Amino acid sequence: MNYPDIQNLVSQYGSPFYLIERGRFEDNFDALVKAFGTRYMPLNLAYSYKTNYTPYLCRLFRDKGGWAEVVSRMEYDLAIKVGCDPAKIIFNGPVKRSDDIAMALSNGSVVNLDSQPEIDAVLAYAAAHPDKTVPIGLRVNIGLSDAAGRSHIQNSLKVGRFGFDPHEIEEAGRKLAAQKNIKVVSLHGHTSTTDRSVWCFKAITETLVQIGRRFFADTIEYLNIGGGMFGVVPPEHRWCAMPSFDDYAEAVCGVLNADAWVQKRKPALVIEPGVAMVANAVSFITQVVSVKTVQGKVFVTVDGSAFNTKPTFHAINPPFAVISETKTSASPQTFDVVGSTCMEKDILLKDISAPLPKVGDFLRIDNVGAYTVVMTPPFINPAPVIVAKESDRIVCVRRRQTLEDVFAGYIFG
Repeated sequence: MNYPDIQNLVSQYGSPFYLIERGRFEDNFDALVKAFGTRYMPLNLAYSYKTNYTPYLCRLFRDKGGWAEVVSRMEYDLAIKVGCDPAKIIFNGPVKRSDDIAMALSNGSVVNLDSQPEIDAVLAYAAAHPDKTVPIGLRVNIGLSDAAGRSHIQNSLKVGRFGFDPHEIEEAGRKLAAQKNIKVVSLHGHTSTTDRSVWCFKAITETLVQIGRRFFADTIEYLNIGGGMFGVVPPEHRWCAMPSFDDYAEAVCGVLNADAWVQKRKPALVIEPGVAMVANAVSFITQVVSVKTVQGKVFVTVDGSAFNTKPTFHAINPPFAVISETKTSASPQTFDVVGSTCMEKDILLKDISAPLPKVGDFLRIDNVGAYTVVMTPPFINPAPVIVAKESDRIVCVRRRQTLEDVFAGYIFG
């Protein structure tokens, strides 16, 4: 997308804005299906709504035959609103109220329990519906410490907080089995990791297989390894070793294909891609409003914010391009790209080397599809427009947020 293209969009929608590349999103879906589905079947992909719940993307995933993975009643209601089959909704998360659980079970959704109060809610529901079989899932707390004792759980935590301790799974199953119409059909092992490594997903798969074979051999229908895999990142922009979809699939499906119980039972492998689906499918376009030097440091200020590109304020510079009206032969300079808020740490790109942009130029920052749209607060500025590129046309999929949108829930006067 060149300068006139962007200028045309800005004249219609303003700056900044997000750009969804529909083709990339669909290509990611197809690549995951090819990598895993050619090695093991049945396979279900369930899109992680929390990663980016733009309805346009949720519908695309549904239209490709995918399921929805939600972690709140809001996300569940969204999945219904965009037309998902309730039987193809997986309801995860640590806070599911009794009425949420009852609603999801009544709809035939897959509910993966996280705690004893949720077991109690299911027992109450099953007792109130004695003539109905109640399929249920259990989330397993996966320990990801390697042979050297190093934890691979997010932030190097020794113990993660989600799911049931593996040593308590048998007891959880026994409590559920006390109500004769309850059947444990799903084991869920999503674990956020430090490195998204193949080893982590192999360990998750092995743990679920062992628990399924030992305690629920005759009832398991789904082995859900969760999400968190790396998506597609060009080699020049990789900041660490990044496995391919084939690398993940070879390890995970290798475990499944080597196990006699799995081969006999053939539970569906469930993957909940978020980052792998959407990260590289979304870019952020923002315009330069000033360029200045302070004590020898060059700052390029844009009308967007780091909240729009990396709301967790991580230190990694995503791929980017400077888009100018005219070509430049200027030598690269080192500068920071800083945002429109009043926070010193609002830095979109730090210590980058490129020809210095001019006021009015645009920056395209790529790989910003994950956890940006859903985590951008109404802080100082309203949320920007989202447009989608579909072949040879651009469609608006979210208008720019207004004052009325931001303050609709507040009481004035």
